[in-house]
Parts: sequence; structure tokens; C-alpha cells
Amino acid sequence: MVDFIKSTRNILFALLLLSSVAGVASASTSVAAGIHVGPSGHTSVDLGFFYDSLAPYGNWVQRPSYGWVWTPTAVATSWHPYEYGHWVWTDQGWVWVSDEPYGWATYHYGRWYDDPDIGWAWVPGNEWGPSWVSWQAGADYVGWAPLPPGVSVSVGFGGGYGGYAYGIAPASYVFVPERDFLAPRIASYAVPYARVNTFWGQTRNFTNYRFGGGRVFNQGIPVDQVQRFVGRRVPQYQVADLGGNDFKRFRGGAHIQGNRLAIFRPQVQKAAHVAPPIQRPAARRAVVSAAQFKSAHPQRVAFAQRQQTLAHQNRQQQVRQQRAETRGGAPAFNPRGKALQQRQAQNLRQQEKLQQRQTRVDQKQARIDNQRVRVNQAQQRQAQSFRQQQKVQQRQGQIDQRQARVDRQRVQIDRAQQRQAQAARQQQKAAAQQQRQARAERQQQRPPERAQQRQAMQQQRAAQRQGGGGGRGQGGRGQAQAQGGNGGHHGHGNRPPGQ
Repeated sequence: MVDFIKSTRNILFALLLLSSVAGVASASTSVAAGIHVGPSGHTSVDLGFFYDSLAPYGNWVQRPSYGWVWTPTAVATSWHPYEYGHWVWTDQGWVWVSDEPYGWATYHYGRWYDDPDIGWAWVPGNEWGPSWVSWQAGADYVGWAPLPPGVSVSVGFGGGYGGYAYGIAPASYVFVPERDFLAPRIASYAVPYARVNTFWGQTRNFTNYRFGGGRVFNQGIPVDQVQRFVGRRVPQYQVADLGGNDFKRFRGGAHIQGNRLAIFRPQVQKAAHVAPPIQRPAARRAVVSAAQFKSAHPQRVAFAQRQQTLAHQNRQQQVRQQRAETRGGAPAFNPRGKALQQRQAQNLRQQEKLQQRQTRVDQKQARIDNQRVRVNQAQQRQAQSFRQQQKVQQRQGQIDQRQARVDRQRVQIDRAQQRQAQAARQQQKAAAQQQRQARAERQQQRPPERAQQRQAMQQQRAAQRQGGGGGRGQGGRGQAQAQGGNGGHHGHGNRPPGQ
């Protein structure tokens, strides 16, 4: 029997050892849910990983032009892609390092476009790039805008001054002063959109991508030019892969250490079929319709529509200006051109007023959002306190129930002890009665003579107690007198008759 137990234990130990080895082997191929590591150590994912990973930060909306697109939710009304983060010069050109937790995906894969119903939306893609933007610079400003879906960057654009590269309007660009181009927080230096038209005509496009060795290079603004207007040497970093376990530890999925920029850039598998967000448990909660998104974010949608209207008006003004210049010469010496400039200046003032108004609205909305956050936090604290009170009440109720059970048990024990004491007293009474009956029976069974003797002895003792020692003396004297009397009678009978 002992040998059987030992052999069974050894078999179980061997099975556990094999399962641990298998777990280590499986861990080498799957680092996290949806992330796989190949033989070369490079991580890979599929589009489903994007669906699941971005769900906590925004909504998935199905659009007729691009299918499933994603847009963030917890952002400002005037939010813009490629605005919250900073630029880093690397061996693959300009890399956008985002401050947003979803930036590892939305600024390096796929493309952004300004949707007419929901505003800025991201279309997933398979190819990783340092950034997917169009560059514009001039008049002491540098700007960039998201490249639309479907735009090929295999050949550098290099457009002329004031042109719309790839059809992107000025309102889609984020501009900053040249001296602030390398600031760690670009959003703090972004130029209001209404001012872009004042210098847009003095800028030119610098978009320049190249491909080599399976990698994408984003040249953009020449680094020598950047070094001139920032007044210092721009450090160059080497792009490296960030492990699949570490990408959530660093905001935006990027981390600078020494001369290395470690960034999470898995290879996207081009699977034949990936379940859409509506069919995925992790992403299903983030799926909404365009109408639902508009009702949930009315101010943001309204701002996006105003920006699109502004871009359309600017495009029309530029077309009219070009036509006027073609027909009547330079606008400065042409009445129509002068009138057009006046209208443009008037429109610019209106746009600045609208921008200021929108800024005030955004500030009010930010205060309202902060108040809502505080109210929600207070409600959460109250709910937590209420839950704690409920727990305390439940515990108190349990304690009261236990105390009631203990009290009932004590009452039962006291009653049992009382019954036991009463039964003991009854037993004692019965035993005493039995003893008395036994003595009475023994007395009845004794012989009569002995009883008489005993009675005589008792009488004698009683007489002794009553008479004491004196009684016995008086009895002696009486006996003596009685004897003397008898003698007298006897003498008197012998006395002669003459005496």
C-alpha cells in the first residue's frame, strides 16, 4: 500500500512538471491576450487586437466609406489628432510620441479623417510608420496634419506655397512656432485655427517619405532646418521594439532610455477573417451608431462641423482668389482683388470671434466636465460609504443574530439547569422518604420484649431527669422510715403488757 502511494505521488509530480514546462513554452508564444511572439522574438497581433485594446478609450462606429472606425470619447471639444505629445528625431525620421494611452496604435497604424457626422475618426491599418502626417512650414511656423485614408506617400509631395497637399485644408493642421517645435507638450503651443489663414499662403509642403529594408522613413522638415530655428543640436535616437508585456507600462507605448526610443510596434497579421467589434466581447461595449455618438457628444460634433464648413469656405475663397488673380492681375491692384481681401479679412475677424467664443465655450465645458467629475467622485464616495454602511449593518445584523442565538442557548441552558436542580431536589426528597420508611419498617420488625425493655429504660431515664440526685436521697429516707415503722410495730408486739 505504501509503495502504491509513493508511485502515485511520483506520477502526479511528473505530470505537474510537464504542465509547468508546457506553460513556459506557451508563454513564449503568447505574451498577453492577442499578442504573439514569433521565433525571431518579434511580436505580432491582428486587427482584433486593435478592436479590443482601443475599446476602453473610445467608440467603434461603422461608417459607409471605411467600415469600422474608432474615435476617442474622453477628449476636449476641439480635440485634434497629433496634438497631445511631442516629436523625436530618430534613425527613421520624425516619430510622434503620444501622451495618450491609445497613441501606440492610432498614430503609427492606419489613417485619420474628418468624418462629417462624428468628427475625427481613425481607420485601422496594417503598416507601422513613425507617423502618418503631411508637413507644412513657413513664416516661422511648422505644421502637420493627418494623412487621409488611401493616400499614397511612396513619392514625396513637395508642393508649392499655399497649396492644399493631398487635399488637406489648413484647418486640419496643427501649427506651432518654429522655436517650440521640439517642446515636450506640443498642445501648449498650438496656434488657434483661426490664425492659420493669416500665414498659410507663406508656407509650403515638406512631406517626404521613403521606404527601404522593409521600413518607413518620415523625413518631413529637414533636421538641419529644425536645428537652425531651435538654436541647438537635435539628438537622434534609435528606434527599438518595446516588449509586448511593457507597452501598457508607458503612456503612448513608447519609452526613451539612453539613445534608444523603445516603442511598441507589433507586426499586424493579415488574417483572412477577423471578427468585427460588434462580435467581440471586449469591444462590443464600445460599439455605437453615428446617431448615438452625436447625441452623446453634441458640442464636439458641432465644433467638427464648423471646422469643416470653415475649411470649405477657405477652399472656395482660395479658388475665387485664384480666378480673380487670373482675370485681373494682382489682387492688390485690382478692385475685385481688393474687395476679396476685405471679405477675407472680415471672414478672418469673424473666424477669430468664433474661435474665441468656442474657446470660452470649451472653457465652460471643461469647468462643467470638472464639476461632473467631482460630482461623480463624490457620488462614488457616497456610494462607497453607503456600501460600507450596508456592510457594517449586515455585519451588525449577523452579530445580533449570533447574539440572539447565544441568548436563546443560554435561556435553554438555564431552563435545563433548573429542571436538573428540581429533579435533584425531588430525588433527595424521595430518598429521605425511603429512609424514613426503612427505619419505620425496622422498628416494626423488632421483638416486643426488647421494645418493652427499651420503653422501661426510657421511663427510667425520664424519671432520673425529673428527680435528679435529691430524689434518690428522699427515696432512701422514706425507705428507712418505712423500715423503722415496721420495726416499731414489731417491737410493740413483743413489749410486755405492763410496759
